[in-house]
Amino acid sequence: SSGINAEWPLRPGHCESSNFSGEAILDVHYFPKRKEPDEESIVPVPDWVGGVSISPKYIYAGLYNGQLARVSIQSREVEVFEVHSKPIKSVSFVKQFEDSSGVQKDLVVTASLDQNLCYSVVGEDFTTLYTLKGHSQTVTSCSVAPSTEQIASGSWDTYLKIWSTSLDEPCDEEIKNKRKKHSGPVLRTPILTLGGHSQVITDCCWKDNTQLFTVSYDMSVKLWDTQLMSCVNTLSINSALQCVDWSERAHLIATGSSDKFIRLFDPRGASGTIVHSTLVGHSCWVAGVKWGSSDVELVSASYDNRTLLWDIRSPKTYLSVVGTHSDKVLCVDWSAADNTVASGGADNTIHINKL
Repeated sequence: SSGINAEWPLRPGHCESSNFSGEAILDVHYFPKRKEPDEESIVPVPDWVGGVSISPKYIYAGLYNGQLARVSIQSREVEVFEVHSKPIKSVSFVKQFEDSSGVQKDLVVTASLDQNLCYSVVGEDFTTLYTLKGHSQTVTSCSVAPSTEQIASGSWDTYLKIWSTSLDEPCDEEIKNKRKKHSGPVLRTPILTLGGHSQVITDCCWKDNTQLFTVSYDMSVKLWDTQLMSCVNTLSINSALQCVDWSERAHLIATGSSDKFIRLFDPRGASGTIVHSTLVGHSCWVAGVKWGSSDVELVSASYDNRTLLWDIRSPKTYLSVVGTHSDKVLCVDWSAADNTVASGGADNTIHINKL
């Protein structure tokens, strides 16, 4: 039988207006509301936060002064490292590894207005191993494949580029630099360049180890296949897109746009527009979206100064406000391992919550 959507308690006449008589038996499906998350801490940093990424022990934040901030999840202690000459727009934790001395360190990639990405190792000290050079304009986003073997980046130059994360197999350009006894970070060139967007790629994320999504101001979501070296699907809407994230469990793409809506797409349909649902609750641009550990929950960051928690089964209202900044929120990340949410923005702070 058909169903009705309603909030409890039912208003008088709701069943009748939905063509249900007083004799009808209703199967009621309800979703318990989450407890309001406690804001664990607000961590000040030296500048705007352009991107955040959570590792097992740290939260990494790319700052508009070109620095990378590392915040200890346990102690909230902040360390700052010099990386880029211009603002960092995106940061991604790649993986942990042990150096030759058996010391565990983190590998991190950052993307910047200086047109480069930096692939760095962070432990007790900080070293940029490789400068990933190939974009001709601001690098807006970076994302790491599930295998951690490749990095994707998008840029104002409209191109998607794929890079290797290997520490052992240098490309020809790296070998040339080493022969010249290059003292700084080694230059690394992309292993693949893909074009198809007509405007800036604002964000990218991997679907699996060979396919990934990009979103753009050209109002499209594109699915790329790195083995076929081409775009294999395009979804179009009527708004400039700011951010994207993929849920393998829900099999849905979440996008945020300049019209303040979050749209969920099912990419299994043919080319065109297949909007699964639209989440309504922000009052300004949606700058970031991240799925959680379940197939129904995600968080979003917006220029309305808020980070919101959603259950996609209830698209007309959010579950709760995760955090409220004093200025626009530019980025958000959600660690499924321990349900930590970190957001950063134009108020020079990182908000850390446990859901």
